Amino acid sequence: MKRNICLISICLILTSLNSNADYYDVPMLEANWVLSKTKSVCLLTQDIPHYGKAEFVHQSGSALRFSIQEYRVRPTIIKANLAIAPAQWMHHDASFDKHLVYLDPPEKIKDFSRLSAYGDAAETMVDALLQGHSPTFIYLSAISDLDMREIRVAVSPVKFQIAYDEFLKCRKNMVHSRATPENF
Repeated sequence: MKRNICLISICLILTSLNSNADYYDVPMLEANWVLSKTKSVCLLTQDIPHYGKAEFVHQSGSALRFSIQEYRVRPTIIKANLAIAPAQWMHHDASFDKHLVYLDPPEKIKDFSRLSAYGDAAETMVDALLQGHSPTFIYLSAISDLDMREIRVAVSPVKFQIAYDEFLKCRKNMVHSRATPENF
C-alpha cells in the first residue's frame, strides 16, 4: 500500500512539473522556409504555429543572426539558451552543447522582443538544420514570483536545405559595405 501511494505521489509531482512547460514546434507537413532579400540583407524565415517565427538574418557587414520572435508579449525571461535536439523522426538522443542567447529589444514599435544567437552559434544552427536536427530555444519565463514556466521552441529542419541553398547564394551575392583605399 505504501509503495502504491509513493508511486502515485511521484506521478503527481512529475505531472505538475510538466504542466509548467509550454512546447512549440512546426508540424512536418506545415514546415516551410521563406527567403526574402535585398542587396544588403538576406532573411530566411519559418513560421511557428501559435508562437511566432524563427529567422536567419545576414546583413552586410554583420554576423549571421538566428532568432525566434513571439507574436505576443511574454512575461519576463529569466534564463535562456539554445540547444540542438534530434528531429521528431530521429530515435536517438543527441547530446549537444547549449549556446548563449541574447534578448534583443524590438526593432520597431509594433514588434516584440526576440531571442537571438549570433556568429558562430548561429552558423552552428545552420549546420544542425542541414543535418536534420532541430535547434530548440529553451527559456524560463516568470509569470509571477511563484510561477515560473519553461518554454521550448523547436525549429524544423524540413525543407531547410533547399531554402538554405538560395539563402547561401544571397549571402555570397550580398553587397558588402567595406572600406577601400579609394574611400580614404
